[in-house]
Amino acid sequence: MQDIVADPLTLSQHRPLRLLTLCALYMAQGIPWGFVAITLAAWLAQQGLSAEDIAKVAVLSGLPWTFKWVWGPVIDRYGLLSMGRRRPWILLAQLLMAATLLAIVAIPDITESVRLLAWMVFLHNVFNSLQDVSVDALAVDLLPEDERGKANGLMFGSKYLGGAIGGAGMATVLAHSGIRVALLVQVGVLSLIFLLPLLIRERPGERLLPWTRGQASPRAVEQGADSIRGVFADLLRAFSFRSSVLAAALALTMTTGAGLLAVVGVVFLVQELGWTDTEYATLTGGWGLGCGLAGSILGGFVADRLGHRRTIATGCLVLAVLWVGFGLLEGSWTNRRFVTTVLLLDSFAISLASVGFFALAMGVSWPRVAATQFTAYMALSNLSQVTGGWLAGKLDGVVSVPHLYVGCGIFQALVVLILLGIDVGQVRRCLGDADGSAESLPRQQAPEGPGSAAEEGTSTGG
Repeated sequence: MQDIVADPLTLSQHRPLRLLTLCALYMAQGIPWGFVAITLAAWLAQQGLSAEDIAKVAVLSGLPWTFKWVWGPVIDRYGLLSMGRRRPWILLAQLLMAATLLAIVAIPDITESVRLLAWMVFLHNVFNSLQDVSVDALAVDLLPEDERGKANGLMFGSKYLGGAIGGAGMATVLAHSGIRVALLVQVGVLSLIFLLPLLIRERPGERLLPWTRGQASPRAVEQGADSIRGVFADLLRAFSFRSSVLAAALALTMTTGAGLLAVVGVVFLVQELGWTDTEYATLTGGWGLGCGLAGSILGGFVADRLGHRRTIATGCLVLAVLWVGFGLLEGSWTNRRFVTTVLLLDSFAISLASVGFFALAMGVSWPRVAATQFTAYMALSNLSQVTGGWLAGKLDGVVSVPHLYVGCGIFQALVVLILLGIDVGQVRRCLGDADGSAESLPRQQAPEGPGSAAEEGTSTGG
């Protein structure tokens, strides 16, 4: 292969390529998510599998995302800098994502091998979570300040587009050509996206491939971390404050109800109310994701206008009303229009609350360890959803569907109480915006911890 050394196309210097690559990689994350959460779950229900079996797949699908924070320090500390600080990790993750999908295709009888399927889905999401953290780190490294807002909006929208492709799109392919063809189509799409980070360097002068000419850029060498121990020491310091701990508690509880009802809902609609798997997947993976995208866009606007905490509270309370109302209006369950409206509003409200939480988690995170701390919050949020899926399997047949919806609604309303104790600006006031020095603080002396006077200050972000 001929080396490209003189003025190659690089992500750091070409804005259109940078945005295209980041959005495509986010779409690559969304496609398998939409397929597993919507299309595969509905197909397994259509094949007659129990809620417990489907819950196994759902739980193992989400489990890798609960410990994805481990990737942050590893990616920051290790890598092949001559190919870029983040690009080698992205290439590795993308390649293994495609390989695990091919492994699922090779399973002789998927419905008779649910345990094997669940573990292959688990492995796929291990590599998907690695790709997620790597792409987020790449965005932090390369996006200039005046580009971050637009880029994040496009990236989040691209992930929803990927979810729609994996949900409604793959449901259509599955209905016409079967489960294996749907999996192979995903492999093809991931392979095309793989070409972008494969053929485009991060920064000028770096190697395109390990055996080609090039060297590490000065910026990559400068940003490299010396030890993981220092990262964790700063992380513990950031979590010594009340607001950081309460934000973690919020992450651990906010999506538990949604995770539980995602499993209960699909089994109930398909096996009890007579929906086909294609009808369910097309609605939730098409119009449902569209409502989710609308909720995320509106959520960003509302969070800037009303504050992060109010945005989260609004989304959670809307969910509480929806779930309690659905559980109490059992006589309306045969009305397709009623059920469809609830499902679409559910998707909208979840996105509204989620975007508010993302903004709150960024505000609470200390910039010095923002990547690792923010990823920890995201991992806890995924653990919350996985816990809900696990509870769905345990409560199947023990608690009635109406009672599950009402119980989840009440729990979701109680989650809002956690927000009352969170001061979004506390950590940055006490530790400083970057290095914890007193000069970076708005007060004359840097406070030492959660017992300081600054702890009781007015929130600046919520």
